[in-house]
Amino acid sequence: MLVRTRFLITSIMISGLIVGCGSDSKSKKVEPEIIEPAKELTAKEIREFIAQQVGSLEHLKIPATNTAIPLPPVDDDKDYYIKTTEEKRYLGKQLFHDSVRTVRIRPEFGGMPELAQTGSCGSCHFGEVGSKAGTQINFNLGGEGKGYTDAEGKFHPRRRARMDILDALRSDPLFEGDLKVDRVPTLTDVYENAVGLPSIPQFVDEPGALIHSGRFDAVDSVGRNAPSVVGSAFNNRLLGGGFAGEPMNNPIAINPFGDPAQENITLLLLDAHRMLEDQSAVLQQIPGYVELFRRAFPQEARAAEELDDLNLLINDQTVLRATATFIRTVITRNTPWDHFLAGDDEALTPAQLRGAKLFFTKAKDDGAGCVSCHSGPALNKQINDPDIAGVGEFVEENFFNLGLSDHPLQALNRHVRNDPNYRDEGRMEVTGREEDAHKFRTTTLRQLKGSRVFFHNGEFKSIKGVVEYFNAGQPQDSITGNSPTLSTRFTHPRGEGSERGLGLSETEINDLVAYLEDGLYDDAFVNFDPNSTTDTFQLNERDVTYSVHRPFLTNAGVADGFVISGMAQNNNDPLTRRDAGMEFLDVTDKVETSLYQRIKTDGEQRDEIKIKNSSDYFIDTHLLIIIDGLPDGVTLVNASGMTEDTEKPYLRVFLDDEGVLKAGASKKVTFTLADKRDADAQSTIDDYVLTLKSGQGNP
Repeated sequence: MLVRTRFLITSIMISGLIVGCGSDSKSKKVEPEIIEPAKELTAKEIREFIAQQVGSLEHLKIPATNTAIPLPPVDDDKDYYIKTTEEKRYLGKQLFHDSVRTVRIRPEFGGMPELAQTGSCGSCHFGEVGSKAGTQINFNLGGEGKGYTDAEGKFHPRRRARMDILDALRSDPLFEGDLKVDRVPTLTDVYENAVGLPSIPQFVDEPGALIHSGRFDAVDSVGRNAPSVVGSAFNNRLLGGGFAGEPMNNPIAINPFGDPAQENITLLLLDAHRMLEDQSAVLQQIPGYVELFRRAFPQEARAAEELDDLNLLINDQTVLRATATFIRTVITRNTPWDHFLAGDDEALTPAQLRGAKLFFTKAKDDGAGCVSCHSGPALNKQINDPDIAGVGEFVEENFFNLGLSDHPLQALNRHVRNDPNYRDEGRMEVTGREEDAHKFRTTTLRQLKGSRVFFHNGEFKSIKGVVEYFNAGQPQDSITGNSPTLSTRFTHPRGEGSERGLGLSETEINDLVAYLEDGLYDDAFVNFDPNSTTDTFQLNERDVTYSVHRPFLTNAGVADGFVISGMAQNNNDPLTRRDAGMEFLDVTDKVETSLYQRIKTDGEQRDEIKIKNSSDYFIDTHLLIIIDGLPDGVTLVNASGMTEDTEKPYLRVFLDDEGVLKAGASKKVTFTLADKRDADAQSTIDDYVLTLKSGQGNP
């Protein structure tokens, strides 16, 4: 049985003593020479320096509008096919975040019909974490939740495997071993007698019988960290090994339409994530989507109308073309760095300016040399790339082995291959060349702040940790680190014979982190700013207030505040809906409440209540405690709000331990009750009733 994993600064120097020799037998002491600190460059001087390194600042600037983003070179008949329009972009954004399309369920490979329409492209790509997943293990179908917001308003991504799915897998007689998450990761197919090359039956014949498929089983999770979508327009290969965009003259490629990387990646992921083939019939039943497709694809709409065949308008190709337009336009335009490039001398802080200079200074010249791999507008191309139509011409030069360990889910591939030494092949998986083993694509450095996990293995939890890894130049993994493909740009960036790594000081590391973390971060990518030329990655209030901005969708029956299908944005499982405040779970019968302490003062009573989770499972996504039965004239002073339907006061309780209250755990909550009744009528208030619900938002 053969298996194939598919695709998917300144310093002060004091001289020592110098001893001179001459006819005089006495030594002559020379006074120490004081070298003044190097003059710190101004913002203008650093801008000029950077321009010299890259040829022109224009090579680093983001086009001002979406339609100005260069398109890859294509044959004349494909100009319309890939053309960027606002109608296509908006449709693609809706499709990206709508779970309605995940209906490609194959029970014969372990697929579970009840999981249909619970995930989307957005399951692993959240705007709050830089269009990545923010967690090391990334779940589409088979996962639950999106994340929660803490008391300070900070978003914490938290999408995990559904426990009921894991329990079902463990009881499945086909399940081999207890690897806790899956049988095989999503991008792996196991064939009876041949390496599994293709996966799209309508384009290529399958080689042999398919035994197991990560594209069709219950849990949709990939053995690599979800990549950023930012800057996808500025590369001609996408995915970690560069599978997307690979031309069909490579027998391993799956690019039947000869598409650019952006369209091809969408096709590949439609196949991988339970959408291809089956999504069109669902979309055709939703009037709002039919109207959006008509506006996005006018030629196809005319043909569909003439022949009375909606399949000519809504099909896998038009879906992938709209989605590709959206991902091609995912970019930031208003970072401090962008304002600096435009001439604003105050845009970057002094630390960020020093970090930018380090970034663009060669390692052999005491810099960090990052620009040697991270150039172009999205900082994801080689510095010497001729930049054909914005996507670049160099391909193989953009992949590197950095000596990294594998993503944890590659343990599943080692299991099905029965090879304990297997490592993710990276670029070699696409080219078949040994010289490409363990090489991965250079990715964007925009919008890294808040991403939480880094590299294809997701092992690094901070930008500083990544910088320190490059600074040390020591491989993380013994196998990839001893491979002949290990990059000397990583191990000896200062040149042959030099010490390993960059040799940066702690101060220099911090300056570089300041530039990468805050200098390249755009808040408008996360928080909607109607005046910004950066659009939020998630659907924002302008996108979903159809009655104001797109009344034709209101006429088609689309409700304000939701994706076109009416489901929750990104995912549509119960936990996600609680995360989004769309529904709440009554957990009153899962807790024990007891009065821990009561303090009465004039006109006020403070009750400290102990809440204990008495169930065998944790309670999720914070608590909303609704108080009922208060006498007239008694109010809850510290109420968080009033319930929408019954107008009862409630208290929002943030749970500290990953937003949950674990089995057996307790938390104390204080209710402050104001008694405004007549003094003679005032008495202890103890007959109120508490109802506890889990979820975020207003119950």
